[in-house]
Amino acid sequence: MIKKCIYEENTDAKIKLFIRINNLLPKELRIESPTMITRDFIDKVLYSLEARLEGKLQSNTIS
Repeated sequence: MIKKCIYEENTDAKIKLFIRINNLLPKELRIESPTMITRDFIDKVLYSLEARLEGKLQSNTIS
């Protein structure tokens, strides 16, 4: 879903997908979003979230 949102061209669809992703996250990973959500904001936080999730998965498989 993260990749789909990053590459979504339609801004309205991108924002809706971002909100859906954010609502599915555990509370400790949820993203505080500003009142005015921009495409740049979404891309920035999704790339960051993706890196955090990949790191978390890797540390769980190493243990």
